[in-house]
Amino acid sequence: MEEKLLAGVLNEILRHKVSLDVAFKRVCSSKCARTSEERERLYELSRAFVSDYVKLLCAAGKRVRPKVLAKMWLAGSFEVPPDPHCQLSVPQWLYDKMRNIMGEEAAKLFSAMSKRIWWVRANTLKAGEERVRRKLEEEGVELEESQHFPYMFKILRTPKPVRTLRSVREFLAIPHDIASAAVVETLRPSRGERIVDACAAPGIKTSLIVALAEGDVKVTAVDISGKRMNVMKHLMKKMGIREGVIEYLVADARRVKLERHDKALIDAPCSNTGAISKDPGLRVTLRPGKVEYYSGLQREIVANISKYADKIVYATCSLMPEEGEEVVSFASRTLNLEPLWPSLPLCGSPYRGYDVKACRLYAHEHESEGFFIALLDKV
Repeated sequence: MEEKLLAGVLNEILRHKVSLDVAFKRVCSSKCARTSEERERLYELSRAFVSDYVKLLCAAGKRVRPKVLAKMWLAGSFEVPPDPHCQLSVPQWLYDKMRNIMGEEAAKLFSAMSKRIWWVRANTLKAGEERVRRKLEEEGVELEESQHFPYMFKILRTPKPVRTLRSVREFLAIPHDIASAAVVETLRPSRGERIVDACAAPGIKTSLIVALAEGDVKVTAVDISGKRMNVMKHLMKKMGIREGVIEYLVADARRVKLERHDKALIDAPCSNTGAISKDPGLRVTLRPGKVEYYSGLQREIVANISKYADKIVYATCSLMPEEGEEVVSFASRTLNLEPLWPSLPLCGSPYRGYDVKACRLYAHEHESEGFFIALLDKV
């Protein structure tokens, strides 16, 4: 039963390039477990198996069928070669690239990304930070308040999965990585402003924009996917955002035409190399071609959105300089956008060799996903 499930999940990721969560939902549906506890156990088993995908390939010495890898893994009958990318279970091209950029620190980065750190945000549109904290603690959750953002809490221990906590289901607490929150903090949304969120769905950052502006803001939410936008509309209502605050626009951010706004947020589509801790399926699907594709897409989005706002926050959940430092260099050279230092209390330096002002957040330094954040101002 377990072997068949694991092989099915991996096969779904390989064939359809989907996330672990999507693959598990498709394979497990409602039949693989009789209880929620059993379903959660199988999910965690699948997560651990997919996380070891590269290790298993290294041990096998060649590409083999998912069923064979599942059998090897469940039996524990494999020996991982000493190669660093094998030991860390990341694609060799990705390890080699980060090793060239970060040196020995790359191993610390990928080692930290083997564990997911859960952060939740107090939804201040519904309740104060202390009330949300008490609600979580009443459910047996041990947490730690962020030193930087008082509405952010790191989960130290939880009696059940974060997504099933009552406070989360009631939208009092919202799962939200601290690096993602730092993106919105860089934007500094204020009361009365008009802000465009250029790649908005499913709207977690959008909801924080509204919360930081205490509900007194107008947001134009743009996303290319009508399906994702419908999900976003549903979520925003559940989070307590009143009607009229957000204008929803299904459009391509590379070509959309807008009125002038005070600020813009571009959390651009990317390779997601910084999100391996959240989705181990990326260890299976990441390819260098993704980086090249998204780098071009990101430049087109920045070029278009810069027509409609003088102050832009550009961010990607990517470790790649092609999707971070090089996009900002392009914007500075060709779009008359001047990079400014983001005013953030947690801010790692951009990569050496790039003369740009920006922040990078890392799993091993900030207990976050890997993020690049830049603040651009129209000259």
